[in-house]
Amino acid sequence: MMRLPGKNNVLVGFLAIAWSCVPSAWAWGGQGHRTIGAIADRLLSSAARAAVAQLLSGDLDKSGKLSGRSTLAAVSDWADEISGTPAARPRWHYDDVPICGSVPKAHYCPGRQCNTEQLKRLIRVLADTRAASRDRNEALKWLVHLVGDIHQPLHAADNGDRGGNRVPVALAGVRTRGRESLHRAWDNDLVRLALHAPERRQPPADIEALAREAASLVEHAGPGSPDSWALESHRLARNVAYHYRVFACDAVPQDIVVLDRDYQQQAEAIVRERVLLAGARLAAVLNRILTESAGQRSL
Repeated sequence: MMRLPGKNNVLVGFLAIAWSCVPSAWAWGGQGHRTIGAIADRLLSSAARAAVAQLLSGDLDKSGKLSGRSTLAAVSDWADEISGTPAARPRWHYDDVPICGSVPKAHYCPGRQCNTEQLKRLIRVLADTRAASRDRNEALKWLVHLVGDIHQPLHAADNGDRGGNRVPVALAGVRTRGRESLHRAWDNDLVRLALHAPERRQPPADIEALAREAASLVEHAGPGSPDSWALESHRLARNVAYHYRVFACDAVPQDIVVLDRDYQQQAEAIVRERVLLAGARLAAVLNRILTESAGQRSL
């Protein structure tokens, strides 16, 4: 079994180290993604905010109808909304780096069809003011969602279990809806507990305070890049998410794994930090590329 660092320095320690299967496309759940988008909305520069409003002015839903969505929070789960349609890209949500051993990136990212490589491409599309408006609109919506995804530890790791989707779990002392998996617990229940927000589809009421905390947090952790975000998440998956009692390399538990209070306490702290970092880092990316794009148009 892998060993955890001391509780007091688990978050600082992991962030200081900045570093194929097609699983379920859901990550963080609606509440997590909308919180990330809402934090980013509040941290946008005036130029970036104007650019976002323009890019979303004619936004379409999955049926091709005007959506009326005008904020990053509102479009944050669009990439999950289109699941099952020809526009869906399940592999873009993950970098399924094996927990045990090492493999070349081409093994888990064939044809660059994975989160980090697509994030790099989408940033270029969004920054290109000569690209079609629809392409930039969809690049923005994908970017909002995928930045969130890669900050979820189980979207940057795999143990032959579809990123924890095949690991049945129960949270000690917590009532959940139906059958739970390790991945779903990190997407939903641990988010709800970490943010103290009962509403599953909306950001918490103290979003203004969370945005201020997120801005301070990213000052210390650094803005990073898609590759470093994935490395951070992978380390957290190895040392925390997959650190349950019966863990074994390349083996999926057959019986329900009980995630005890100590596990939940550490996981909640990490979930909170990853959600806040994702929101602040998303805003930093958009502030940089959309401000630069606005400058190019004015020349």
